[in-house]
Amino acid sequence: MGMKRPITWLLIFGLILVPLGCGVGKKSLPAPARQRPGVGGFYINEIGPNDSLPSLKLHGNILDEIYPLWYHVRPDGSLKEEPNGEAIRLAKASKIKIFPLINVVPNQDNVLRNPTARDNAIANIVRVVKANHYDGANVDFEFVPTTGRKDFRVDRQEMTTFMKLLNLQFKKLGKETHMSVLPLVGVSPEMSNVYDYRSLSPFVDKVTVMCYDHSQEGSPPGPLAPFHWVERNIQTAIKQGFKPSQICLGVATYGYDWPAGKSGGFTSPSKKILKEAAIKGQQIHWSDRHQEPYYIYRDPNGAEREVWFENYETLKTKLKLVSKYGLKGICIWRLGYEDPKFWQTLEQTWGNHSKKSSSTTR
Repeated sequence: MGMKRPITWLLIFGLILVPLGCGVGKKSLPAPARQRPGVGGFYINEIGPNDSLPSLKLHGNILDEIYPLWYHVRPDGSLKEEPNGEAIRLAKASKIKIFPLINVVPNQDNVLRNPTARDNAIANIVRVVKANHYDGANVDFEFVPTTGRKDFRVDRQEMTTFMKLLNLQFKKLGKETHMSVLPLVGVSPEMSNVYDYRSLSPFVDKVTVMCYDHSQEGSPPGPLAPFHWVERNIQTAIKQGFKPSQICLGVATYGYDWPAGKSGGFTSPSKKILKEAAIKGQQIHWSDRHQEPYYIYRDPNGAEREVWFENYETLKTKLKLVSKYGLKGICIWRLGYEDPKFWQTLEQTWGNHSKKSSSTTR
């Protein structure tokens, strides 16, 4: 009898272990596939070759959302409105969500500091969203405060209050609250610290961190969106309170052309930069340090000029960052500036918006 008891206990213990998944050689379940990251594009009405409408027509199968700059808040909270009916019809037919981009004109902070103007602005934004059956709105407030000090930080709390109140109204309607913000690293705090990332986070469904213009018209020539600067800003945005699932990485489709070694550059679409380089027979160089292309040429007067720009190769590096940090996706500034290889790269890497399966960034 004494030898049978241990065997009985071993049999019982073994029966318990099998249901708990301790069987030898049992295969583990595969990890759930990550949903395809989203692709959004800023839309601008512009007569001529840089109009956003052709990009919407040609690449609606890749775009998930558009952010058209159609509404501008005046100091009293009223709106200057310029929606494009054809773009609205096309986007809805392609099942592309519409989040109009809301900015302020002229650049001042009365709409934040004056409660009457603020409430009027929110009411008008809600009105146009409801009337046009938009999916929400994308607030992009970059302005010079009325104080005259040009220190945007003075409106830090008011900015958060505005987004909180707008979000409250949108939630009642089942709409999303989006926002576009300046990055914090390498940007003057007088400009960027109007955005309190941590305080804004509860009231924003998606935030575009505009990781471009590291170098711009008023600076000397240099990279527009150097890789390590972009990555540091992603890390900082997460550290400062935004969740990766909230963050849409802003990517550019343009560049700048400067007098060599001097400020005073001008913006140029990537497609135009590439076309002119080909016509001039200019060799395009690649900066390993900044992960961005550039070239140097001489203008008709013999003066040397320097061009830095974003293209499909820089897009590849940004898509890898989206994958690495598990971000929501990318937001393109802007539709109409990009070259065909930009869209080829997106489709080859992530597929179109009907393919919601996992993709591997190349």
